Amino acid sequence: METIQNFILFLVFAVGCGTLAWLVKTNKQRVLSLTEELIQKAESAVQGSGLGEKKKALVIAQLEAAGVQVTSWLSDQIDVIVAALNSKGAWLAGQVQEAASSLTAEAASAATGESESHADGQ
Repeated sequence: METIQNFILFLVFAVGCGTLAWLVKTNKQRVLSLTEELIQKAESAVQGSGLGEKKKALVIAQLEAAGVQVTSWLSDQIDVIVAALNSKGAWLAGQVQEAASSLTAEAASAATGESESHADGQ
């Protein structure tokens, strides 16, 4: 009887530990995803090279405002994410996408303006 109780207790403990590990992993992934998103936004908001510390301070402030405690591990992860994005040239891809969106918006605006001027002339 005692062996069965110990086995059940062990099983409950193992399931509890597994659930806790899953929750920690999921939360860590969510925080890293939010961090990467905020890094991308900081890059767009603060233009210029040599402003990495200002951008990082902005990301940290936004994370703390979202209720995330920025530890030394997370601070190091910010540096790792920035290095990875720099090596992939992701900043350049983001700037090209923004420029393309801007050109598309300008073209749509110009087309609307032309159709209105043609409508006035008729």
